[in-house]
Amino acid sequence: MKQDPRNRNAFTLVEILIVIVIAAVVIAIAIPRIRTINKERNIREAARVVGSAFANASQRGVTDGIAGVRITRNPNFAQGSLQFATTQLSLLRAVPNYTGDTEDATVSAVTGNTVSIPRPIEQDELQLVKIGDSISFGGSSIKYRISDVGGFLNLDLTLERGSGNYMPMPAMGTTFVIHRLPRPLRSSTSVLPDNYIVDLRFSGFETLDGFGTTGSFVPPYTGAPNILDRQLTTIFEPAPTDLSGGVFPAVENYIIDVIFDEEGAVDGVFYRDGIEVDANVVSRVPLGPLYFLVTEAPDSYELGEEVATADEQALWVTISNNSGATNVGYNNANETAGLSYSNLTAFYFAAVDPDLDEEMDRDEFNGRIRRARDNSVTTSAIQ
Repeated sequence: MKQDPRNRNAFTLVEILIVIVIAAVVIAIAIPRIRTINKERNIREAARVVGSAFANASQRGVTDGIAGVRITRNPNFAQGSLQFATTQLSLLRAVPNYTGDTEDATVSAVTGNTVSIPRPIEQDELQLVKIGDSISFGGSSIKYRISDVGGFLNLDLTLERGSGNYMPMPAMGTTFVIHRLPRPLRSSTSVLPDNYIVDLRFSGFETLDGFGTTGSFVPPYTGAPNILDRQLTTIFEPAPTDLSGGVFPAVENYIIDVIFDEEGAVDGVFYRDGIEVDANVVSRVPLGPLYFLVTEAPDSYELGEEVATADEQALWVTISNNSGATNVGYNNANETAGLSYSNLTAFYFAAVDPDLDEEMDRDEFNGRIRRARDNSVTTSAIQ
């Protein structure tokens, strides 16, 4: 007996097409949401990487006496000649102080602001002493920052002695201790997830920058700044290199070292224009927390007027300068609508007094960036 075709357990072509259409609609609706979820997860992971690197360094500072994080720029992300992003952070570990290759090593000569000590045997190979390290003499707790390293037979160290060279120079035959800044540990490099960056154009901290109303805003910024009328800057910029002369650095793409002390607090931020022993070094002391904008990498390297802080899913990682504690906050993108990095570059490189042109006013720029992060709702992404 033949089965009635109408009773077969099968689907008609129309039914199959309907199912396909419904599935396509569901997938079309779900894909954007899936992408959003993936982005949220990846950007949260990127923020965790950043926060963990600094938390680790702060803890290392407590246990080892000094530690830090090195921020190296990624040349693949550039706006003009400025490399504006980092995708990896390296832990800086404490290294032993240097007191000479022999027990009786002492200061061999003193000339002006320069002292000569016996040259370390491994100086050329390991760069035991670098610009930015400090030196103390005769068991004193007073440390002099080393601003230049030279010499051939001996090691000639130029010292920073404070305003007016008020710090005394040691006598010949005095013992010394080189207090070396922490050095990078290659095995402790943290890498952000692919396609995510820390945007250094909007990251930063507050510090006295030395510019005042009496100085010229035209490069090379001739004229002494008014010390009583300093402004605050909230970006990772080492300018000026010399508060007494207002010299703007010629190098843009500084390596940034954030150093933590024995209490886990931020001791200072050092800018290096290279890793060589004679690399130029500028240091700054944060007056408040350090902020890092973690965001998705831009689609185009020719950013022009693109607003990097307009990403609603971007996160701010905050590092307390007093304790090293880390936290994460959401970005308030509405505060930076229509704002671009060109506003700030115009301030630095154009002959315009920022107080006369609001568009080029760094205070306005910094205020909007500050509100973008401070109005955020804090989360526990790092916990």
